[in-house]
Amino acid sequence: MKFSKLAHLFSQLESTTKRLEMIDILSNFFKKIKKNKYYDDLDKIIYLLQGQLVSNIKQFPKMGIAEKMLIEALSVHSGINKNKIKEVLIKKGDVGAAAELILSKKKQQTSLIDFGKSGPIEYPSLEITDLYSELIKIAKTEGSGSHDIKLGILRGLMGKFSPLENKYLLRIITSTLRVGVSTQTIIDGLAIGFTGSKENREIIERAFNLHPDLGDVTLILAEEGIDEVNKIEISYGTPIRMMLASRVPYSEIITKLGAPFTAEHKLDGERLQIHKQNDKIQLFSRRLLDISEQYPDVCETIRENIMCNNVIIEGEVVAMDPFYEKMRPFQVLSKRRRIHDIENIAKEVPVCVFLFDLLKYEEESYIDKSFLERRKKLEEILVERDDLRLVKSITINSTEELLDFFNKARKEGTEGIMAKSIKENSVYQAGNRGFIWIKLKGLEGGKLKDSVDVVIIGALYGKGRRTGVFGTYIGAVYDPENDVFIAFTRFFSGLTDELSESLTKDMKQYEVKKKPNYVICNENPNVWFKPEVVIEIIGDEITVSEKFSSLGYSMRFPVFQRLRPEKGPRDVTTIREIKELYETQ
Repeated sequence: MKFSKLAHLFSQLESTTKRLEMIDILSNFFKKIKKNKYYDDLDKIIYLLQGQLVSNIKQFPKMGIAEKMLIEALSVHSGINKNKIKEVLIKKGDVGAAAELILSKKKQQTSLIDFGKSGPIEYPSLEITDLYSELIKIAKTEGSGSHDIKLGILRGLMGKFSPLENKYLLRIITSTLRVGVSTQTIIDGLAIGFTGSKENREIIERAFNLHPDLGDVTLILAEEGIDEVNKIEISYGTPIRMMLASRVPYSEIITKLGAPFTAEHKLDGERLQIHKQNDKIQLFSRRLLDISEQYPDVCETIRENIMCNNVIIEGEVVAMDPFYEKMRPFQVLSKRRRIHDIENIAKEVPVCVFLFDLLKYEEESYIDKSFLERRKKLEEILVERDDLRLVKSITINSTEELLDFFNKARKEGTEGIMAKSIKENSVYQAGNRGFIWIKLKGLEGGKLKDSVDVVIIGALYGKGRRTGVFGTYIGAVYDPENDVFIAFTRFFSGLTDELSESLTKDMKQYEVKKKPNYVICNENPNVWFKPEVVIEIIGDEITVSEKFSSLGYSMRFPVFQRLRPEKGPRDVTTIREIKELYETQ
């Protein structure tokens, strides 16, 4: 398929904000692909619709092209001065839209000259496969002379594309494609387009949760049918999307879970999904990235103390004091994220892995088994030691017992507790946030009962002692149905002078000229950011807000708690959770 057809699809999707219209556009597109059996580029089309080149689990290298290089390439290609391009860029908000406008004007002028001789300009476009081949070259080119090589490849691509295609080419390169389509919307389009029924979306979604590569899942759907998609199961070496917990007031937990239920310590560390295949150990983060190299000591501990050949388990890695008697905060653990001098950092920051779930044992999947079955098997295969333990848990029969366990957990340095159903239907719901798991992090009267994760979308310059740093940040929550980030609150309290300076410096790399089209915010900050950096905040309460009218809610007295580098922007608190917090506070 020519990239020009895909660019036209992107343009159609970007022209509407209505989810049902997007589903119609996508389903009709997929119907044509099915009719013509054109599957060669189907996985690549899916990735691009998701705003990426490959799925997260494949960890493709970044393109390594800064906005400055794109402006340079556009200047050479169009003959327009760089300063003029920068002016257009500020007005349009992203380099792709700026390129489309500049190249469209050039096309009009050239067509007036050439028409009658050779006719208007025609663009050859490229097959999507050929485009990918060139993009891979860009991503893999590094070292001396890489700038000129990348620039040469980019200019070659731009010369083959129309203004509209160049718009999306440059957005792909800067990872800002964002045509407003969520993964759920794509799945709806696939269900209708390839099976004729939206009801099959649940089968596709389950397959994606167990194999988080929608390109792979789509190829199976197209080539082998929905029955084969339904056979997709958890497999070694491929992380599944992790199960999430909901929030309710402590007084309602028994109503939701029934009695008895299990309560566990909720730890202040990094969640790990651990895949053991004989001596091969892989550690996957919450973002499904392979982070095994950050924890060589953990890999060795798992290798020696899990008594089976093959297993997939989950746990939380926590920084410990040198005597393994006291847990240390996440900020200490974050030192382990360094890519250099790992052995010395491991000695400086010893860790313990607290295991809490089992997802697969040898060749048997455990995700559809009850929580107690999973826990029992986990206990059977684990040899506990200082740096590898089961997370502390007890059986709860009453709210009084729950409160007692919660208070003891907090005194031991945990974030709170996780309450988990032990009924027959207490299966592991990959990728879902239901009421089988409930988290509880606070009881304080007059204070919000839980923290909120937001992604930074903007900032205002500081004054007085804050001169030289950003004085106030704007945080947004996520709307998964429409795949947009909605402004929720301003904050600055809680940031130390040192952290304020380092955060200001780090945020520079995410600055954009204009508010991204997938950000909804009525504020007008001095600087806009690409939503990437996630932080945790706490506050007194969720309030109805006219100022943040797009969401309708905000936070009273927000206070910065910590950076959350292990979380991606779409892992932040959702608008549904904000509404639930408001209704239950």
